[in-house]
Amino acid sequence: MNRTGRAMTPSRARFATAALAVAAVAVAALSMPPCIADAQPVTRLSDPAAPAPSRWAADVARLDAELQMRALVIDDPRGHWVAAHFDATDPAARVRHYTAARVAAPRENLYVASLAIACQQPVQPSLPECDAMDRLADWATRDADNGVPLLLLATKATRRGNNDTAVAYLEQAAAKPRMDDYGARGALVFWDYVMAMPTDVDRAAKAEAAAAYAADLPQSASTAVAGACGAPAIPEARRAACAQAGAALAERAATFAARALGATIAERAAADPAAAARTRARQASNDALRARCAALDLDTQQGVESADPAVRARALAAWDASVRAKAAQGEVAACAQRAGS
Repeated sequence: MNRTGRAMTPSRARFATAALAVAAVAVAALSMPPCIADAQPVTRLSDPAAPAPSRWAADVARLDAELQMRALVIDDPRGHWVAAHFDATDPAARVRHYTAARVAAPRENLYVASLAIACQQPVQPSLPECDAMDRLADWATRDADNGVPLLLLATKATRRGNNDTAVAYLEQAAAKPRMDDYGARGALVFWDYVMAMPTDVDRAAKAEAAAAYAADLPQSASTAVAGACGAPAIPEARRAACAQAGAALAERAATFAARALGATIAERAAADPAAAARTRARQASNDALRARCAALDLDTQQGVESADPAVRARALAAWDASVRAKAAQGEVAACAQRAGS
């Protein structure tokens, strides 16, 4: 049992692989008909298509236990952000950690976004850190060229029944040049934090542990557009705005999952068959690119599991480069560069 009250399951101690786990099922998923559910990434190891247990499973479990103990004594913003991951069942503690990270490093958009997202969880009584200001508006102001916080504001307005405000936020989001929820940035934080741990386990085990944590990060871009536009029936006045926001996600979202969901929504809300056809063509291109990188990820997975230290070293170097490229460019852009080279 860990310190948050969650039992350590075999799946958590296994090779979660983050992007590598999705690689094992991505190609099969491409043949499924588009729908809201199918647009979500498959990363859970309970899935029947999950890979066999890793040779590093015992070391990953040791790292997990040690990291949770380290989270009890922290004094830096990155440590607070990591500690929040282990407080999933304690929203107040999670928000306190994110607030500490946000205050200590106010220019780090990952911390601003994480706090804003955490404050959307209903809690009674309300949390003072969330009541201090509108955290979504704070994110939108500080990250002015990013459409994701505006999509979340649209979802918030939808929940309150304010359709006109939701439409305005959707239209503003669609005009932004970026759609980034900083999941890849969070994956890099976990990667650097775990890889720097002073333990005697192989770096391959550290990489797998870091990937396991990254796989649990929320995908707020997908959640946001689904909240405002994912219902079976939406007001006609919101349909055009949802088509615009969905198309923007399908074209500019940082992750494949968000692009897939954006394409589904854009196609469903399309004004005419031609617009729907353009969306399908764009998504087909995204699917093909995703499959190419999934194949490359499977090669990396095999290398990390190798008994040959030289093979593992090459695979870990490739994995490190991939994590950093995704954090810097976004998953889709990094994949395009990788596949092209």
